[in-house]
Order: sequence, then structure tokens, then C-alpha cells
Amino acid sequence: MIPLLNSPESLTAFGDTRADAVDTALDLLANQRRREVLEYLEETGGSATLTELAVEVATREAGAEPNAISDHGDVSARDRRAVRISLHHTHIPMLANADVVDYDTETETVTLHDRGRALLDQRDALSEPRQ
Repeated sequence: MIPLLNSPESLTAFGDTRADAVDTALDLLANQRRREVLEYLEETGGSATLTELAVEVATREAGAEPNAISDHGDVSARDRRAVRISLHHTHIPMLANADVVDYDTETETVTLHDRGRALLDQRDALSEPRQ
């Protein structure tokens, strides 16, 4: 069963009260970069380096397709670096503080937690059309 935002057991991970939990989940999902980080981690088995995440997010934002010469497509080193800085200083710490991911600063490895998977399930539930 997909945990919905109105499911009390799915919300306790994100706050003391139901309102806090909903606000936290929505805040985390509000930013496209955070959603792309969570999606990429889920696609790759739950773990990636900060550099891998930065390259992937920058590539997705640019709408670039990887080519035979580079996995970076047409994304400039400057754009990749800007995304990496943003992830390191803003988005990864926010996800880590909510216990959605674990960030090992020594190895710069980001690992998806079960709460991150639950957050993706909540995002999917929100984006499904109502019948």
C-alpha cells in the first residue's frame, strides 16, 4: 500500500504533529532538485556520490542527453559545479536533517533512507490523477 499524506503512520517520520509532517513533506518535495536527487538515488539502488548527483541533476535541468563522448551531455563544467554547490550546501543537508537521506561528508556519498522512499511514494500519490 502506498503511504498517503493522510496516512498517520507515514507522517510521523516527518514531524511531531500531522500538520508539521505534511508541511515538512511538502517543503522537501517543493524543490525540483531535491525531487531529482531522490529519484536518481532510487533509480541507482539508493546510493550515489555528490558528484554523480550533481552531474545527473545538471544534465536533467539542461534537458541534455548523454552522448558517446561524455555522460554529461552538453552541460558545462560551470553548471555542474553550481548544481554541486547547491546540493552540498542546501538540498542534501535539508534532506539529511529530515532523515530522508544519509550524507557521509568524508566520502561525499548520499544514501537514500526508507523515509526517502516513503516521500517518493507520497509524491507519486499526489501526482496520480483522481478518479
